[in-house]
Amino acid sequence: MTATHPAWPLPANESDRIVALRRLGILDQQRVGELDGLVRVAAHVCGTPSAVINLIDSERQWQAAAYGVEAGEVSRRDSMCGYSILSRDVTYTPDASSESVYARNPHVTGELGDIRLYAAAPLIVGTGEVIGTLCTFASERRELTRVQVERLRDLAAVAVRLMELRAAAGVMQRAATRDPLTGLPNRGLFLESLEQAFARRARQEADPAVLYVDLDDFKLINDSHGHGAGDAVLRAVAGRLVAAVRGSDLVARLGGDEFAVLCDVHGPDEGLETMATRVRDALQATIEVTVNRRPVQIPLRASVGGARSLRPFDTPAALLDRADAAMYVDKPY
Repeated sequence: MTATHPAWPLPANESDRIVALRRLGILDQQRVGELDGLVRVAAHVCGTPSAVINLIDSERQWQAAAYGVEAGEVSRRDSMCGYSILSRDVTYTPDASSESVYARNPHVTGELGDIRLYAAAPLIVGTGEVIGTLCTFASERRELTRVQVERLRDLAAVAVRLMELRAAAGVMQRAATRDPLTGLPNRGLFLESLEQAFARRARQEADPAVLYVDLDDFKLINDSHGHGAGDAVLRAVAGRLVAAVRGSDLVARLGGDEFAVLCDVHGPDEGLETMATRVRDALQATIEVTVNRRPVQIPLRASVGGARSLRPFDTPAALLDRADAAMYVDKPY
């Protein structure tokens, strides 16, 4: 019968800690090469065969980097670092099996591992929360010097800085490529994606296609109900467009009340026509928005035009122009 071990107590700032962790946007993402290099250095500095970066989520421990073991995740209850995050200092023991707090942990008992030497430096983000640890360990009893413990603490600070810099870079990239009102890709990202679709065209049977979407009489909404109502309508339109197309299609806001969908078309053009009809139907409806704290029903209609890339000679700009022209043909006036 497997011995059970108690669940670790939660930090006093648990909710703030989880928010700080998830704000980094690293959980469940592709692991970062710089962090893998950092844990290799940590193992070398401490003279251990293994080192990992453990991030402690609400119910689990997820490894952002690993050396000497395969990166993975375990339940928070089964983690050793779930206890270490209670401290803002390095948690260190030459023999975890002799420590009552770890003695029944599955990473010590042999169920999940046979850790003896265990040292974990806290990962303290700028707001002060401990989101995980830089942990190094070995399967035999060992001693670390004071200098090794201090260097482990230094490396943990470097790991946090790397994660925060990557998170900041991600925010900047999103700001440069996303429409701030709807969250959709902006014109720049759409045009870049269209160029990439043409580059892939020679290697696949599908042809890139564009649906150009323009809201009819949108200016009347702003004039009658205010720009706040107009913004609410644009956000609702963005959601309806995403729901109306396939998950592989790219929906973008080109500016104002103009949107576009980038998709791949296989075979005849019927697929593009079907998608245009589906988008038109999704936007041929009434949208409810709040104006002066009161719900207002706003009728909506959109003109939709589609165009498909022509082989062998075509350009992204020409395709977009043809889709734009097709959209004007769909206008009711």
